[in-house]
Amino acid sequence: MRDKAGPDRTRRSLIKAAALIAGVVAGGSARAQEGYYVEDPTNPGPGPTDKPPWAGGPGCNPNGNCPGNRPCFLRGTLILTDTGYRPVDTLGEGDRVSARFASFASIERIESFTLERSGPRREWLGHSRPVTVRRGALGEDSPHRDLCLTASHAVFVDGFLMPVGQLVNGTSIVLEPAEGRDTLDFFHIALERHDLLDAEGAPCESLLDPLGESCVPMLSFGGGHGELRSRLRSAVAAVIDRRHSIDLIRDAIEERGLALVRAA
Repeated sequence: MRDKAGPDRTRRSLIKAAALIAGVVAGGSARAQEGYYVEDPTNPGPGPTDKPPWAGGPGCNPNGNCPGNRPCFLRGTLILTDTGYRPVDTLGEGDRVSARFASFASIERIESFTLERSGPRREWLGHSRPVTVRRGALGEDSPHRDLCLTASHAVFVDGFLMPVGQLVNGTSIVLEPAEGRDTLDFFHIALERHDLLDAEGAPCESLLDPLGESCVPMLSFGGGHGELRSRLRSAVAAVIDRRHSIDLIRDAIEERGLALVRAA
């Protein structure tokens, strides 16, 4: 069967690969410096030299959740509870939320923090920068309206958890400019065990303890070299398809995003 998406995917992947190389040559683009990358643990390769800030270190788990990482929901995000959807900022300890594996689970801890613009250009920087998942980006009606998360917050796609910042494609998953705002309030939800919450109809992780165990497998490139290899695998897939799980998921989300733009 002819791969109809092949030529477009090849062109797109080569452009992305060239941008990655150019970023390294130029001293690292903002995206490369902040490490929006993932690596497929089922296909380990040589270790990269430019790990993202959540890629590891003392006290970090395989998802890259390290002390200081903040996988959180923007104020106003609707979380499914035992009484229906409620804004995350109205929830508290003891409230019961929908959880993929526990059915419903009580919130053990809910905390918030305020993200501020920083740097000489007053930008949103780091692994807590806001990323918006557009309506339907992950699947039919998933999420059912735009969903804003911190970049390190993992979403569940095809059996894996992946930090949403690593799925940014410029169409269906984008860096949120939040124009006119100097601060943003985010909230994270901790349960007894790591699980998947329903946020605006999209499955997103609860807070994972730095030394805890993930409820499902994680995907991670580990660095820019990993993302470059991924882009090159996708570029030649129309001829010989040796893409890994992460490549297939990333490509499918990108292609769905382009289809949503064309249909708009």
